Amino acid sequence: MITLGNDISINPDIELLTPQVHENVAIIPLKTKRTYIDILTLKKGLELGLVQVKECENSQVNTLIVTNNAVTPLILIDGDEVVGGDQNRIVNATIIIDGKSKMKIPVSCTEQNRWAYKSEFKQSAYIANYETRRAKEVASRDSNSYQNVIWSSINDLEHENSFSSPTKAMEESYENLRIDHGKILENFKVVDGQTGVLIIVDGEIKGFELFLNSEIYKEFHEKILKSYIIDSKMKNNTFAVNVDAAKLVIDNAIHSSFEKKEGNGLEDSFTFENDDGLGTLYLFKNEIIHWSYFKKSEIENNDDILEDELLKTDV
Repeated sequence: MITLGNDISINPDIELLTPQVHENVAIIPLKTKRTYIDILTLKKGLELGLVQVKECENSQVNTLIVTNNAVTPLILIDGDEVVGGDQNRIVNATIIIDGKSKMKIPVSCTEQNRWAYKSEFKQSAYIANYETRRAKEVASRDSNSYQNVIWSSINDLEHENSFSSPTKAMEESYENLRIDHGKILENFKVVDGQTGVLIIVDGEIKGFELFLNSEIYKEFHEKILKSYIIDSKMKNNTFAVNVDAAKLVIDNAIHSSFEKKEGNGLEDSFTFENDDGLGTLYLFKNEIIHWSYFKKSEIENNDDILEDELLKTDV
């Protein structure tokens, strides 16, 4: 049971399904109870012509305007990328935009060397890579401005993959590896009722994602897996999946201390952190609409240990 204060408790009731393994990467599909909230995704909204993503009247790097002409609320997912406009961007947080409404949303640039109109915005085939999302999650605890952290992480991504995009566009790093990723993704299938996934690389649990329902998860299945694979060195070796360890990671996340933060739309947002990881939980009508968890890096763990020692010294 997740306790969020003000007598709000959420039972995620997460079921771990049969693991899938390919070389040194494994996933555990996650399944939750069926919910019946009517919600529109960006993909469907753009396809139906009900949603528009535009630059501000005076273009701003970290703000876009989204119009939802549908009668149902629209969900935008943290880290999801839109390409076009004056430069490519990712959404800074999971946001629920009410039906028949327009709002400015916080975004970050994922294409450092372009500031010129290219085309109408469309949804990218990609979400921010794992290391970028984790870096953004850490930086967001101290500041609402973390554009430089994201640019630095995308530069690291290019370096790790020995690739250079003329505009430093994250999308181009993914496109450079599209064929390789396609072959890997064939080994990881969406299963019936799946609403999330836990990812393991080289035997280490890296993170998990949970969505409102299986329809939304299906839209993000390949995006989420690509975001982990692009930061992983694929090796021709497998390992035994420790399901009990995966259950413990989720259980520890459930029993973390959650802190409410200011949302952007109709959603309620809560950050959490424990000894092993951190992330953000998003609710709408007291249902989990998106929950992301990222394992802390060794540097982040060492920083926590140092901070604890300093606090003891102060006392």
